[in-house]
This record gives sequence, C-alpha cells and structure tokens, in this order.
Amino acid sequence: MHIIFSKVEVMNTRALETLVRINQVQSFSKAAELQNMTLSALSMQMKSLETELNAQLFDRSFRPPKLTPLGRKVAAKALRVLEEQSELIALCGKDGELTGRFRLGMISSASVRLLPHFMAQISRIAPSAEFALSTGLSEQLFEQVHLGLLDAAVVTRVPQAPPDLRFDTIHQEEMVYAVPKSYAGRPLEDVSRLLPFIHFRPSTGIGNLIADYLKDNTEQPKQTTILDNLEASMEFVKSGLGYTLLPAPDVERCSDERVHIITDHAKRMFRELALVSRQEGLNRHWNDEILRIFRSLLPPPD
Repeated sequence: MHIIFSKVEVMNTRALETLVRINQVQSFSKAAELQNMTLSALSMQMKSLETELNAQLFDRSFRPPKLTPLGRKVAAKALRVLEEQSELIALCGKDGELTGRFRLGMISSASVRLLPHFMAQISRIAPSAEFALSTGLSEQLFEQVHLGLLDAAVVTRVPQAPPDLRFDTIHQEEMVYAVPKSYAGRPLEDVSRLLPFIHFRPSTGIGNLIADYLKDNTEQPKQTTILDNLEASMEFVKSGLGYTLLPAPDVERCSDERVHIITDHAKRMFRELALVSRQEGLNRHWNDEILRIFRSLLPPPD
C-alpha cells in the first residue's frame, strides 16, 4: 500500500492584513505603525508573502516600494478574505456569543475613563473574543474606520463627519470652563481679557466644536494657545497660565484645589460621544453589544 502525503499550504492571514493596510494607507511606514511592527519586519513579511504566492506584489524600483497592478488586485481580494474570515468565525460561535477579532479605536480622553471598565465587562461577556485596541484623535479614527483599518471607534461626533459612516450616540457630556482658582467669581469677560485661552486643537473633533462655539460667544479670548492634549491643557490652568473649555468629566478628573470650574456660562454646550462604524460593516452584532456596554458605564441623561 502506498501512502502519499500532500503538503497543505496555509496562508498567513496576518501577512494578508498587512498587505491590505499598505494598500489602504499607501505607506510602508504608516502600515508598520498601524500593525505594531518595525519597518524591517514588515518588509520581510511582504517578501515572504511574495515568495509564498510566487508573485511580484511590489515594484522596488520606487523608494518606498509601490504595489504593482497585481499587488493591488491581490490586496483587494485579501480584504474580502479577511472580511469573510471574520464572518465565518462569528457564524461558528455559539448563539449570541461574540467571537473573533474586533479592532476598536478610542479617543484618548475617553479611553482613560472608560476603557478599563469596558475591558473588564467584555472579557466576562465574550471570553473567546479578541480585541485590538488603539487610541487617537477623532479625525484619525474617522479615517481608520472609513478605510476599514478599524471596525469601530469611540469619537467626538462632528457635523461634517463622512456620510458613509454610522454614528450611535453613547452619551452627551456638558462642556465647562476651567479657570485658575484665583479667578473664581470673576466674570468670563474678565478672564478672557486677562488670560490666554487654552484651545484644544481646532482640527480635532472636540476642538472643532469649541471653535464653532467661540464664534457665537461674547467672551472672545484675546489670546489663544493651541494644544492637542487634554491633560496638558489642564496643567496650564493649574499653573495659572490660562483657562480652557472641555468636557465636564475630563475637567473633574484632572482638577485639584488649584482649579475653579464654571458651569453657569451664558450658552450651554455638549460634546456627543459616539460609536462610529461603517454603514456596510459586517460587525453589527459586535457594535450593538459594545454600544450597550459603553452606555452602561455612563450616567443616564438628565
């Protein structure tokens, strides 16, 4: 009796995911960052994939290398393979159980408050699930969800968000002023005249809301300092170097006896914290459960 052993080739889906990312962001260095790889490791992975497929996916006469027409076609097919893989894993899970790998992004300020509690809950509800987590600014997370690099993200919702994205409200957070304690009791008109306004970067989700609010506000700051870090903004206030306007939960978290919080300003303003996902995404069952957990972590609306 003759027994013939056949070698079964199992393709590395991690390499396919890297190829898809390169095609989406058109950058080796950016793809390496998103994949948590070094540039040299990514390059070696792609050379191994070319060997495995016996195909030239990249034109290395360019620096950095560019995808060949065949490479772009393979990347498009690879995206479909990865999406089908996620769907297959979800299909094979127990009824109602979350399985597979979910890529979740979150703005940094919300991650500090919510992420540990979220992970504690989701690990009990979905022990078989795997989460790839990343943090960033809202506009970066919008782009990554739009490109399919993330399945969903917790962001600040803005009016001009891409129309092909779906937004589900998690919570509305009131915006409050934080001023140095020595300015407690003084009108905002005086504070805005005497201190620089610490403006969260206007191109971000929350910074965009603040910029729109200030346009229609009588308390126009005479001087502005732009930062893209919430904690740094609050340190400026603590040091008496300026005043700022930020979500109440974050101001309260970062405040101490050196900070006075103003809630009774002329026009109330709210930041909408939302879960953003693609309209045609294959992870609706994930999104619904994730949304439910995040909502449970925050106080009910007034």
